Amino acid sequence: MDRRQFLKAGSFLTASAATLGLTGCFGSGGGGGGEPARSYTFPQGVASGDPQPASLVLWTRLGDAVADTQVTIEIATSQSFASILHSVTVTAQAQWDYTVRHKVTALQPGTTYYYRFRAGSSVSQVGRSKTAPAAGTPVSQLKFAFISCQDWSVNHWAAFDELLQQDLDFVVHLGDYIYETVGAAFQTGKVETRHSQITLPDGIKRSDGATYANTLADYRTLYKTYRSDSRLQALHAAFPIIAVWDDHEFSDDAWQDHQNYATGEDAARVTSRRRNANQAWFEYMPADVSLDAANPSFQNIQIYRQFSFGNLATLVMTDQRLYRADHVIPEVGAGSEIGSRYFVPKSTLAAVEGQKMSAASGSLDPVSILGSTQRQWWKDQMSAANTTWKLWGNEVSLLRMQVDGTQAVAGLMVQGLVAANAGLAALQGQLMTALVTDLTTAAAAVPSASKATQAPAPSYAGTKALFVNLGISNAAFDAGIKPQLDAALPAAQFFDVFLLNADQWDGYNAERKALMKHLKDNAIGNVVALTGDIHAFFAGSVMDDYDAASPVPVMVDLVTAGISSNSFYSYFESVVDSSASFGKTKPLIYTEQNGVRTNTFNSTLTTFNPWLKVANTDAQGYALVTLTPAKLSCSFHTLKTLSAGVAPAQPATRSTSRLEVVAGSPSVTVLP
Repeated sequence: MDRRQFLKAGSFLTASAATLGLTGCFGSGGGGGGEPARSYTFPQGVASGDPQPASLVLWTRLGDAVADTQVTIEIATSQSFASILHSVTVTAQAQWDYTVRHKVTALQPGTTYYYRFRAGSSVSQVGRSKTAPAAGTPVSQLKFAFISCQDWSVNHWAAFDELLQQDLDFVVHLGDYIYETVGAAFQTGKVETRHSQITLPDGIKRSDGATYANTLADYRTLYKTYRSDSRLQALHAAFPIIAVWDDHEFSDDAWQDHQNYATGEDAARVTSRRRNANQAWFEYMPADVSLDAANPSFQNIQIYRQFSFGNLATLVMTDQRLYRADHVIPEVGAGSEIGSRYFVPKSTLAAVEGQKMSAASGSLDPVSILGSTQRQWWKDQMSAANTTWKLWGNEVSLLRMQVDGTQAVAGLMVQGLVAANAGLAALQGQLMTALVTDLTTAAAAVPSASKATQAPAPSYAGTKALFVNLGISNAAFDAGIKPQLDAALPAAQFFDVFLLNADQWDGYNAERKALMKHLKDNAIGNVVALTGDIHAFFAGSVMDDYDAASPVPVMVDLVTAGISSNSFYSYFESVVDSSASFGKTKPLIYTEQNGVRTNTFNSTLTTFNPWLKVANTDAQGYALVTLTPAKLSCSFHTLKTLSAGVAPAQPATRSTSRLEVVAGSPSVTVLP
């Protein structure tokens, strides 16, 4: 190899330019003096990532090295390696946990390559990768998967075996590649037996019994363990991966270098912990990014970046944790995560968001997910993209997810009345109107200090008037109907419009509107977000302003369920089962008959969010996309469940939802 073509990049990302027909010498890994070369293992397999038209990043790790060791990388265009296109020797260094991250440049666009690693007398498994088509080149089709949320300690990983059967150009990973906790309540009991309990060398025990990663050794342990699974290894070996992190690569619902396990805890910075998480991700991801280990800041790495695939698609990957502001309503202000991150009154959040912006002279920075620099970069990328489609690797959902508590309770009351007297079915609309008015008046009369525990006491004046017209006196109503209605009343705080998850874009509404305004004002179309995080399947249009009288669709958000993580439904199920305040709202989450629970959460969400064309809140799975100039076709694959500690046999898909986004229309069509 021509040494002038080799360069050493900062923070252990080496790079070399492939020269056709030129093969470098295989390094012996330090053996000398005529002694036979020792053997090594590659316990985390091999991987590739960040496909560009002329480059790929290749990755492996030596499992039993005890000192810096030479590793030779070989690249060929055939799996037999009959002719080696490129060979280069690099060093697996102890300071980077013996990982190798090497960028090969001067490759041909749209070309499949095979690669392997040699150390001592050992050779790794063979990996396969593919470069992106050249910029501007006509591309008739791309096929890729997008995935997220693969908790080692929950459910199963059969999805990876299934994905191997696909012919994919690449895989997009939207974060939660690891989970920083082990032994949490949600991580006990329900997992395939081939995934043993993880022990963190220096983990910190929480009051609830869970242990969370803190040191670099802790985070490395998680990555090493996750990547020891042969199915995940096979996925990495088969396809290049384009990855960003979400929160669990550091800490649940994190922002910047703050953790949120206990109320008020996020007031303190945990910079060293954040930096440890950054470094471990950097070491174990085949990503074309650099980390500045000499920079004492927690922002010592930049992972947001852009990809293009001919004239068909631009892919913009963002970082929605490292630069984000605190949740608009901090936990300490709400008293817990309820009212801060989850189940947040919409009007309260809007008021606090406005106050923070006003105090910052209108700046979005105090209420931002992206931060000012990345936000401008995002706008610039979207404006400059000259491809048919603009895809956004977006960690948390852009879709509004709200529930009108007053409407919801009134609806449950009407259902109960009609179930008891079918003759009332024709009056459902009038009953809803009357009950909403009665409940609103009664809830407003409850003192603010008591709203969390005290139910309203409606007089039902409007509702009684309807029943009087049916020949039922007020006395008869009070004796026979009022007790039934009162039994369904939750605490007064519920009679409001709530955002279910303010850790996602609903909690940063002003910035979302600013991004949508940029797209709308500049007539930037065919924008589709690829999203994970929420452990559910969703699909729908992202509006310019969800609170406008007539919201206008601007782009589309497609949200995949987690590979294995517990579902969105299961979180709300646990809340209504365990919280006295929310117990009366169980029918909005599930109904139960003969011990069998039926999910009503899906219909609750679609009722109050008409832009949601798909809502499957109780699922694990993945998404497949076929992209052409005319349309984006997506299939949501819901997986079969774990059985007696064993992952389902292939095929692991239980059901598939198919949907389309037609070029030129920011809307989703669900196919039969």
